[in-house]
Amino acid sequence: DRTSEGQHYRIAGLNLLAAIIIYWNTLHLGKAVDLRRRDGLDVPPELLAHISPLGWAHILLTGEYRWPKGAEPV
Repeated sequence: DRTSEGQHYRIAGLNLLAAIIIYWNTLHLGKAVDLRRRDGLDVPPELLAHISPLGWAHILLTGEYRWPKGAEPV
C-alpha cells in the first residue's frame, strides 16, 4: 500500500517491532549480567557501557505483518 496512510501504518508497525526487540534484548542482557555475577564473574561497568540492546541479528524478520483496522486485541 503506497498511500500515505498505509505508509504511516507500516512505519508505526516497524517502530513497535523495534521497541519490542530492544525490550527483549534489554531483559535478556540484564539476566545474563545477573547470571555472571551469581557465578562470581566480574562484570565491570566500563564494559557494560559498550553493550547495546539494539542488535537484532538473532531475530528472524520474514514476511509482512499486517494488523487489520478495528481488530479486537487477543
